[in-house]
Amino acid sequence: MQDPKPMPSLAQRLSAFARRAPAGGVGKWPEGRVAMVVALLLLAGPLLTIGGARLLAERQRTTATRIEAEAAPRIAAAEAAIEARSQLGAILGRRTLGATVEALARALPADATLVRAERNAQGRLALEIATADPDRLRAALRRAPAFTRLRNTGQRQADAAMIVLLEGTTE
Repeated sequence: MQDPKPMPSLAQRLSAFARRAPAGGVGKWPEGRVAMVVALLLLAGPLLTIGGARLLAERQRTTATRIEAEAAPRIAAAEAAIEARSQLGAILGRRTLGATVEALARALPADATLVRAERNAQGRLALEIATADPDRLRAALRRAPAFTRLRNTGQRQADAAMIVLLEGTTE
């Protein structure tokens, strides 16, 4: 028993097709026609690859834009939650205003009284203190370690005393 003849390869079939006579009865293809077909096939491969890649890239850009639009509210909510956690951590990490006022009461001279105390979300403290002698008040606060970062930002005359405005942080 003989093995069947193997099928011709694609290259063999293409060369046989190219050698075949055209329908007009002439036994030979015109010169350069085969070369032109091969050149067109060689040129078409990269052009089709580039065109297909651009088409796929545009589809992916469209998909990415759609996903970004869908995810934008969730991303914004996550960023807001992170910011809220960091602010809450900063608030919980510092002394309460009550503890600050208590330390201030120990540091103030006898003739000074607290008029206003305020702390904003960033932890910045604003104090208004009424006193007869602002220099003695500043010296007393410089001696207290918790209040060394307070800076004198202004003063005004009240009825019987000067009101000194101090701002800064206590930590």
